[in-house]
Amino acid sequence: MDYKIRDGIEVEDMVENICTKMFFSDFVVRNPMYMKIDGTQKEAADLLVPFKNHLLVFQVKSKIEYKKASEKSEIDFGRIAKVTNSAIKQLKTIKRAIENNWLKELTTVKGYKISFVPKDYTQIIGIVVVDLIGEEKFSWDERTGFVGNYLFRHNMPIHIFTRDEFEALSTELDTLPDLVTFLDIRQLFIERRLFLLPVPILDFLVFYKTKPDEVDRILENRTNLILEEGMWETYLDKFASVIRRRNELNKPRYLIDAIIDYLHTSVGYTDFDHVAKELGITGQGSIEGYLTSARELASLSRLERRILGERLLRCMKNAETQEQSYSLVMNENDASAFLVLSMSGDRSKRQSTLYLLCAMAYCYLNLNQIIGISTESLNVSFRSYDVFGLKETKILNHDELAEQAKSFFSKPYTPEVTEYQGRIDQID
Repeated sequence: MDYKIRDGIEVEDMVENICTKMFFSDFVVRNPMYMKIDGTQKEAADLLVPFKNHLLVFQVKSKIEYKKASEKSEIDFGRIAKVTNSAIKQLKTIKRAIENNWLKELTTVKGYKISFVPKDYTQIIGIVVVDLIGEEKFSWDERTGFVGNYLFRHNMPIHIFTRDEFEALSTELDTLPDLVTFLDIRQLFIERRLFLLPVPILDFLVFYKTKPDEVDRILENRTNLILEEGMWETYLDKFASVIRRRNELNKPRYLIDAIIDYLHTSVGYTDFDHVAKELGITGQGSIEGYLTSARELASLSRLERRILGERLLRCMKNAETQEQSYSLVMNENDASAFLVLSMSGDRSKRQSTLYLLCAMAYCYLNLNQIIGISTESLNVSFRSYDVFGLKETKILNHDELAEQAKSFFSKPYTPEVTEYQGRIDQID
């Protein structure tokens, strides 16, 4: 059989690559080390993803497999289980490091050092990824799956994936909020014993994405669920055109992804920080400011990024023929908003305009938070981005700005769209 025999480092590289595509290298930490009391160094995990109050902890293992699942013996499956259990056992290392306050600082894949404050992470999620090298050559129904692919141990939920399952899942849940929400829902289904039979992860993913109303109904009524095997393959085959259309609709979201990836270049850039200082907040020129901006944008789901990207792209096109173009996207559920602005010419003028528009909208709508993004028009040769935010900030001239805003804003844009831009057909 023709396939490359990967070593442990290469497998970790593959999983890191998947994680950075999903979460960005701003938030991925590879092989974090901590110092024990006796002065020895130890690895806390293979990968960490610290994000707001969540800490995703990855342990990665591999095993060469020449046999299809249908050809494996109990001994073969037992050997895979042994490798998996070793990874599960290693997850207790991060708990010990946190409880003893041994982990003080992390270095992201992007190379920035960030402080690690254990109490900030109220939700720790363990993720075990096992690469069964060689099984990628088999059809999905001949690949090994884990029957016990979830457990609660070391005081954390632990989700177990084969490497190809995790990679496939990353194509459908490619933002941190989307992944965490899915894992939380899956945890509820398992802990409430709503599955009558074990359900493959990717089959449940299809059910979760295509029948959201049914997911809510089952959780609310605590009824049982039985799924036929093979839903993932059916989804890829029967709904290939729907998935392609969804992917096409999602293209504007990559504009927001590009901004998140760009933000680290603002570190050391202080021209805009005088505005931040006036408000008593951290400017984007500092590491803290850059990470704060990146976190807020990365907190958006795939659908939210699509919506915001669409508005920004529209403004960039409009700014080709007019001095400036801006749009306010409102989330009424938590009184937050995003403001996008496109304006060519002097960057400092654009930055000041972004601040003024954000401040006016913040006061006018009594927001808890607003994030503003600005860039040049669509037809420029070189592009820059600025991100500015206000959160629970007292502004001295609040009433004056609220009154001034009436000349700039009408009703905010409050979109109501779905991932597939309409209801996807039911998968039986």
